[in-house]
Amino acid sequence: MPEEARHQKEQMPHLDRYMDMKTDLDILLVATRLVEELGDDAVRLAKVKLVELIAANNLRAAAFWRDVLRVCEEQAGIKPADVLQPRPPASDQAKLAAH
Repeated sequence: MPEEARHQKEQMPHLDRYMDMKTDLDILLVATRLVEELGDDAVRLAKVKLVELIAANNLRAAAFWRDVLRVCEEQAGIKPADVLQPRPPASDQAKLAAH
């Protein structure tokens, strides 16, 4: 391979970087559009879509919608729900159950 061609190949940008950037812009576009059209319901729709995709074992699409959900929550000003909330100690649970 000629030296000039090898040098050009080394300077070519990686396609992965552009694919990530395209995906980020797609996430931002979808989330912004959902919030504009649905308001707070955009978060609910993104959650439903995420659950459906996880149930269908479509992990790549689920990752996309997880990011859309995060951006929708940010744009709508909704605090993200804590999925894994710490449980109270067993002694506290017994006290709560007695009431």
